[in-house]
Amino acid sequence: MSGLSSYLMSTLSRVGGLGGSSGIPDFPFVVGEKVATVWPWTIHAGTSTDGKHVSIFVFDKPRGTQYVGAAQNALRRMRTLRHPGVLRYMGGAETSDAIYIATERIVPLDLNDRNEELVRWGLFRIAEALRFVNEDCKLVHANVCKDAVFVTDAGEWRLGGLELMDAVGAERPVYREMGSVVPGYAGRMAPEIKVQGVQGTAALDGWGLAELISECYTTEMPLGLGALHAQLRNNNPKLRMTAPGFVEAAQRSGGVLDTAFVRACRFLESVAVKDSHERAEFFAGLGAAAAEFPRVFAQRKMLPELLTLVEFGGADNGHSAVLASVVQIARDMDETEYSTVVAPAVVRLFASTDRALRFALLEHATALLHGMHDDVVVASVYPAFATGFGDAAPAIREATVKAALSMAPRVGSKTLNSDLIKHLVRAVADAEPGIRTNSLICIGKLCAKNGPGVTDTSLRYIVCPALLHALRDVFPPVRAAALAVSGACAMRWDAVDVARRVVPAISPLLVDGERPVRVAAAKAIHVMVAHIEGHAREMPETVAKKMDKVGAQAEAVADLATNGWGGWAVSSLSSTISGAISLASSVSQSGARSESAGVRSEPSGIRSEPSGLSEPPQVSQRPSTTINSPTAVSTSISSNAAVSQSAGGWEFNDDWGEDAADAWGIDDNDDDSWNAQPNTTGGMTAVANTPVKLAKPAAITPVIKPVVKPVTKKDTNPVQPRRKGLGAMKLGGGAKSNPVDQFL
Repeated sequence: MSGLSSYLMSTLSRVGGLGGSSGIPDFPFVVGEKVATVWPWTIHAGTSTDGKHVSIFVFDKPRGTQYVGAAQNALRRMRTLRHPGVLRYMGGAETSDAIYIATERIVPLDLNDRNEELVRWGLFRIAEALRFVNEDCKLVHANVCKDAVFVTDAGEWRLGGLELMDAVGAERPVYREMGSVVPGYAGRMAPEIKVQGVQGTAALDGWGLAELISECYTTEMPLGLGALHAQLRNNNPKLRMTAPGFVEAAQRSGGVLDTAFVRACRFLESVAVKDSHERAEFFAGLGAAAAEFPRVFAQRKMLPELLTLVEFGGADNGHSAVLASVVQIARDMDETEYSTVVAPAVVRLFASTDRALRFALLEHATALLHGMHDDVVVASVYPAFATGFGDAAPAIREATVKAALSMAPRVGSKTLNSDLIKHLVRAVADAEPGIRTNSLICIGKLCAKNGPGVTDTSLRYIVCPALLHALRDVFPPVRAAALAVSGACAMRWDAVDVARRVVPAISPLLVDGERPVRVAAAKAIHVMVAHIEGHAREMPETVAKKMDKVGAQAEAVADLATNGWGGWAVSSLSSTISGAISLASSVSQSGARSESAGVRSEPSGIRSEPSGLSEPPQVSQRPSTTINSPTAVSTSISSNAAVSQSAGGWEFNDDWGEDAADAWGIDDNDDDSWNAQPNTTGGMTAVANTPVKLAKPAAITPVIKPVVKPVTKKDTNPVQPRRKGLGAMKLGGGAKSNPVDQFL
């Protein structure tokens, strides 16, 4: 029972069943589930302590005692070999029960799901690995076949199966001693292995390479490969082609390995030793060729190498071409893979100070940012991107402005309105006219009716002043661009702002010296007038308030469409002046104030304001009286236009109300000078046919009290009396506002 318990504990420890840890000394990997079986190993998925995915080869000693030597030989060779074509060793351990080897994540070679380009590149990689083993390491693999080849996540082939590897010319090679226990080895081993006393050479691996080619092409081989395969299968070791010879012959012009895909892969592996001219020529054509490459291989193998090349300066001045290839390869990647492979590299690239690289990134910003999360863009990319607006190089500033259209949808409305739109508005005042023009175009696209998130507040208080400033630019395309943007944004502006601020600024450009500017101005004005007309149709007929009490009261609201824009001002001015003249004449003719009873006529109180002012006219609601005395009528101030309320609406007649009397200062409190009596209707009626005479007022000299500031050391001169404006003084009374002052 104890033996069974010990066996179960050993098995659980090997597959990571105890607490999520392998429990193996000096083996920092967790053994996961079983993936495949390849003699003499079982392959398990695994993870390292830092979270990396690996594959773990496990050999169970109790179940294969006759293969222990082969497994131990494989572990020893794996620890010492390092080559791109050899399975990458990451760790290993041996216990009393098992042997563990951790490698990069792989799967056994499956030729049922194959790609012709990947097969050719795989044969090249295996042949290169064999050349390294034979020539540099002076070793013989002696077991090259399909079971000795593994495939990475990117689709690259790796040489494994080192169980029978031994030194060239060994007296007792492992492949002779252990070959008999390897399943199927007798049918594929080289003829000289069977002959005792013959030392193994690189020709053994030439024979094994031919065996691998036969397994890859069971029916028909590509043109040119059959002849090479025949030379690899020569029974005479001295005449047999070796793996290095195969590589050299297959790469010749028109050879089986002379394809665009293989050449591109080879160039990327040796790009560090290529000169700048070769790199420029290669990268110029890589973007178009990458579309034909195997998708998985290009995304998982070529793409990381290209990003590393750009990041560490291996692209010289060909950053744009390399990034174009990156975009071409990465366009079909899913979001998870893109955020893992491409996004971290893009963040590091945007932080670079290399202007050539920054310019290339800005050119391809749209494609590079499409697969990145918005929060990563805002937190890691945008801060570095925004520095381009203030770069000393005009080319960088212009490219940054153009790339803002790609950045805007990714940064969110808050960053767009609080930062990005302000950078673009500042660019409207750039020293370079081309940058000013492009910044306006960019603003227009962002602020159009369906723009991505520019608020009405930003449009009114940030964008509109910049556009009005740009309308006065000396560079005609800037003015034309500002007009185009104004027309595009007109429907989002308040119609009142358009009428009062924008249209007056655009109107002079209708007669601009440049025809494109005139055309753009006409189009913008047409759109804005339509917008204003639509708003005007929705406005009420009048903004005046109706009177609640019956009397001779009216609302004087100027109709600009009927009387003209200046009619009210001229009428009001002439009315005031004529009233003053009439009042002065009446005063001079009267010797004393009349003692007869009468009722003073109150002005209607209506002061019509020009259309468009911020407040509606204030209407006085005093009770009205009827003036029967001709003298009283003569003292009232006449007007060019008077308003009376009738059943049909508002009518304008020649008897303007006595509003001007109050304006010129007739004292409202002199009720004792009027002899009035109540009428039957409850109002005040003047005595019929009784002339009302105004007494000549005594000369009153207004007293002006100067306001004097305290005398200090710095200001020893007393303040002069402040002069009051026209209309500040009135006859027989204190200061009162004059309606004429607002027009002077």
